[in-house]
Amino acid sequence: MTMRSIIVGLGAVVLGMVAGCSFAARSPDMYRDDTQKLLDTRNAQLKACYDDALKTDAKMAGTVTVQFVVEPETGKVTKAAIDKTKSTAPDALGQCVIRSVDGLVLQPPDANEGQATFSYEFKPNPIAAAAPAKT
Repeated sequence: MTMRSIIVGLGAVVLGMVAGCSFAARSPDMYRDDTQKLLDTRNAQLKACYDDALKTDAKMAGTVTVQFVVEPETGKVTKAAIDKTKSTAPDALGQCVIRSVDGLVLQPPDANEGQATFSYEFKPNPIAAAAPAKT
């Protein structure tokens, strides 16, 4: 499984912050990098999603592109949805990816809303696929 990621953009920019709030004000690059690190915490779950899909089709491959919002002030990942125009993997795999990332929380939260698009490319390991099945 390989992963590519791109943050599409930030929502409205907050021009002022109340003193004492514990919110970050990330640059777009920092927002992308921090969100990638957050998503990386779910790599084991994403691998399990793909391993389950391979049980149905040992050669299954494809891309799942997920769009979501990172809420301002809470950092919670919400509104996770598959971008069907950019996804080629079976729907069951896509839904598993959604369950894996939905509800994550970016810490510290940001003062700005993040609107993100991340793509996961799934492809079988050629060595594992060529290995004879153990009986």
